[in-house]
Amino acid sequence: MRVREETMVDRDQLPLLLLQVARAYWVDDRSQADIAAEIGYSRSMVSRLLKQARELGVIKFSVGHPLERAFELERALTDSFGLAQVRISVEDAEQDASDAARLAAGLLGEAIGSDCVLGMTNGHSVPAVVHAMSPLHRPNATIVQSIGTIARENNSVDSPEICRELAQHLGASYRLLPAPLVVRSPRVAAALRREEAVSMTLAMAGHADVMLTGIGATTRTDDGVIFDNCITPAEHDELLRAGAVGHICGHHVDGRGHHVDSRFCQRLLAVPFERLKGIPTVIAVAWGRGKAPAILGCLHGGLVSALVTDVPTAQAVLALEGA
Repeated sequence: MRVREETMVDRDQLPLLLLQVARAYWVDDRSQADIAAEIGYSRSMVSRLLKQARELGVIKFSVGHPLERAFELERALTDSFGLAQVRISVEDAEQDASDAARLAAGLLGEAIGSDCVLGMTNGHSVPAVVHAMSPLHRPNATIVQSIGTIARENNSVDSPEICRELAQHLGASYRLLPAPLVVRSPRVAAALRREEAVSMTLAMAGHADVMLTGIGATTRTDDGVIFDNCITPAEHDELLRAGAVGHICGHHVDGRGHHVDSRFCQRLLAVPFERLKGIPTVIAVAWGRGKAPAILGCLHGGLVSALVTDVPTAQAVLALEGA
């Protein structure tokens, strides 16, 4: 069969021809010789048509990987909030938290010095990080329970168990807080804070080198796992009226990271809120789009120096910020 030359291409038909050739080559993975035989042009003409298709934008290439998007989000959060470290999982942690926990475990391992004092809270994300930790030799480190005990059946999310497990990973010592997370009145909480075992533990937590914590959301219907059955409906409404969007280390904050010092907070036994900004490294591990306002509030308040989350949550936080 005699092939047609380039000068014989009907210019009105050229866009359709370029699309046909480009689709056959790059989408259907056909050879240039096969395409040439089909359309009746030479192989060199097909090569020229493919080049023209690229130049005219008929075909566009995109080289990328989910990690690239995660790195972009890490840079955006670092630049927007002056964070020292950000780690973002490409996996949706609400579906599978293993990758986010692994990233946080690596970050925590880097932060734990030989004689480090490490404060720890509770919840779902913190034990996930501890479970993902590889054994390290830190016999001079001390793990400190920084928030009172939930004291319910699910001990796996409670501070004492988490502290013991991490101490075992490190070969380190640990100090527990012999008090519940929430007591019945501010007066009882004040009395317990004067007890030497409680006051000394909270003082150690407030002067820790590193703090590992989650961030909880305060919504119209929920206060987070650590406060299940602890907050009365009246206290919940009071927190919402005061602008609370979430909590860190047990303390509620508003959208700018200001402490919401409600009656409920006065019943709380945890590291003092005012000490959080004095801790050199506060690693917050939190995920879920519903936590975006709480995470953003903590970032605005300068309460966090390192953040571990996932891509959907990071995108939600930056969207709220307008970044």
